[in-house]
Formats: sequence, C-alpha cells, structure tokens
Amino acid sequence: MNNVDIENFKAAMRHLAGAVTIVTTGDGKERRGLTATAVCSLSSEPPRLLTCINRGGLTYEMISTNRTLGINILSCAHQNLAERFAGMTNIGDADRFSQGDWQPMTTGAPLLIDALIAFDCRVNVAIDVGSHAIIVADIIDIKGLKKGAPLLYSGSKFKTISPIELQHAAGF
Repeated sequence: MNNVDIENFKAAMRHLAGAVTIVTTGDGKERRGLTATAVCSLSSEPPRLLTCINRGGLTYEMISTNRTLGINILSCAHQNLAERFAGMTNIGDADRFSQGDWQPMTTGAPLLIDALIAFDCRVNVAIDVGSHAIIVADIIDIKGLKKGAPLLYSGSKFKTISPIELQHAAGF
C-alpha cells in the first residue's frame, strides 16, 4: 500500500506529454473507440505495441471480446476527433465515427484513413492492473506514414511540436 494522493498523482501525470491516439475496435456491426495517450512501441521483432485502457469502458469490453484493435496516431489537424473520442463533446458513442474516413482493416478494426499512422492489431495478451488493462498488441498491418505534426496532450491541453532551435549558449 502506498500513501500517494490520487489527485496529486493525476496532477503530476499532466506534465507527461503524450502522443494522442484513437484506439478503435469493431465486429462488423458495431464500432467503439476512445482517445488515449498511453500507447508505445514494445518490440520490433515481432512488431508489437502496448496500450493501457480503462477496463470499465465499452471499448475495452469489445476489445476483450473480439481481441482486435486499431491504433490511430493523430496529427494536429485531428484535435476535433480527439475531443470527440475523449467524450469532451456531447456526441454519444454510436456517433463518434460519423466524422472522419474510417475503414475496417484485416482484423475488422476501423482505421482512420488520414491518420499520420494507423496500426491494425490483434491482442496478444491483456493484463489487468488496477482500473486498467495493459494490452500487448501484435501489429498485423500499418497504414499511413503521412507527414504532419503529431497531436500531443500535456498540461490538460492539446498541443503540437515545433522544431527547437538550439541557442549557441555554453554547453550547446
């Protein structure tokens, strides 16, 4: 047991910048999705990603049933989609996919056609840890590899990156 205050932990984690993604799943009839920043590369041989998803949501429920997911890396032009899938708008779960060009891939997971990069994945393993599940996903296909500035989230705000110009100061 630890003595870490939950609100203090959440405030601290807001300083961790993360790439904004939309994690999706579908079974042909229904589609689900959510905005996530807890996504990272796990291995290249075999190609795998790792994502952490709240086990209390409908998206996780469908992923755990059909064992497929799409991970869509968003550009700064996709902020409205990120807000929509994060529940920051009054748009319900069923209508989240009414904006954007979504196409089901090999696994059936809908991928955003104009995402910077979209990964079509199968669940290798899901590990329950507290309120979330750590999902190790085997990459089946990659779409996109488009140019553009990635959408980031930090300090409770959406942001993007710009090149850093190094100053010719001592030590640089």
